[in-house]
Amino acid sequence: MGIIFEVAMNILVSKKIKELKPDWSLPKSSSIFVNILRISVPAALEIFLIGLIGMADTMMVGKLGDAAIAAVALTQQPVFITLAACIGLNAGVIAIISRKRGQNDREGANSYLRQAIILGIIISLVMTFLSIVLARPFLLLAGAENDTIDNSVLYFRIVSSVLILNYVRLIITSALRACGNTKTTLATNLTANLLNVFLNFCLINGNLGFPALGIKGAAIATISGNFVAFAISIFAIYHKKGFLSIKLSDNWKLDKESCSQIYRISSNAFIEQLGMRVGFFISAKIVNSLGTEAVAINAIIQSIMSLSFNITDGFSIGASGLVGKSLGEKKEELAFAYGRMSQIISFFLGGIMFTLVIIFRQELAALFSKEQSTIEAASNLLLFSAVIIFPQSLQWVTTGILRGAGDTRYTARSSLISVMVIRPILSYTICYILGFGLIGSWIGMLIDQMIRFTLNNIRFVNLKWIKIKI
Repeated sequence: MGIIFEVAMNILVSKKIKELKPDWSLPKSSSIFVNILRISVPAALEIFLIGLIGMADTMMVGKLGDAAIAAVALTQQPVFITLAACIGLNAGVIAIISRKRGQNDREGANSYLRQAIILGIIISLVMTFLSIVLARPFLLLAGAENDTIDNSVLYFRIVSSVLILNYVRLIITSALRACGNTKTTLATNLTANLLNVFLNFCLINGNLGFPALGIKGAAIATISGNFVAFAISIFAIYHKKGFLSIKLSDNWKLDKESCSQIYRISSNAFIEQLGMRVGFFISAKIVNSLGTEAVAINAIIQSIMSLSFNITDGFSIGASGLVGKSLGEKKEELAFAYGRMSQIISFFLGGIMFTLVIIFRQELAALFSKEQSTIEAASNLLLFSAVIIFPQSLQWVTTGILRGAGDTRYTARSSLISVMVIRPILSYTICYILGFGLIGSWIGMLIDQMIRFTLNNIRFVNLKWIKIKI
């Protein structure tokens, strides 16, 4: 395996390195490989375990019936829309703080972290108010029907009540990842999500003496986990002697110059996220209009597929941090090498996950539902949807590379074109006009992922991202 990576790096990196600095040679591929694993594996493990726990969450809700799993699934995209601004802020945090880490500018990094937290608190309070007040019309627009609307609104309002905790926690964990501290974020989110699963077991069906609260219990378990994750993330940086450290006695006033720099990078990522979530929202509404059974089948497939995507997400996080740090150290060639090696690794991991999903698709689908027709339909559709793992893996890592370099304007454009325009049009056309039903949504997703990878890889190869100043 090591020889394969060495050959791939020589073929795919050497020529570009000579273009950048003809007199400069890279460290051994094994060194680059080990550094990526050191940062990315804890992040990948963290997100994979979170996905696994989230899958267990869906399984527990699924035992209440197709209407229950559909009710929770309907809230997925609206929840992500409420977090779009936070994800945008996180892109700016990663790009700026990873550069500061490369420059060994501890004071600057902590200053930007405080500014991001303040902005996150302000935005989260606004989003919390809007989410609670507009929950019902929002979810009706998403495609909720009579058998799902009440439970969807209940779940959405409860989980939206702690958005401020989510915003602060996600900003802090992004900053830690930007510094390469993925082990702390692994411990933070793993602890919180294990609590979430335990409380799901207790509260959904009423075990260990707890009341059976159904959907409400699942929502309470989710916000309890969020609170614990928030508390641990604060503890991880408060009064610590590490690179990142904040305390209440620090200067917490908004700084115009710092906010401007965060805005310059984060606004593009926010527009990208908002556009993506609107596109996903439209695509989800197309599926939701197919009926409760189709929504339940789609939720099962998404839960299974998300495990494959979660591993790649960890390597995308690692690539962002390593690329940003290398650019901060003025080592553009190393940034390119980290990016290319991350792409190669993600392709191999995608192949492993594709094989596992295909082999165990029937068993995986059976974990979510008692309805044999639902299990069979989900199992059959996984034969096609698993193909998406390959372009998704490559696309997401490549996007992470560009974001780590601060090239958020380009990723925003490519995402808006593909996710907000091309994917919904294709999904609707194939689902309804051509009559393919649910599989049409996944065909649209496959084409979307291929387009985004192509556009972002062109940008990665032409090296314009290394010239971006932060």
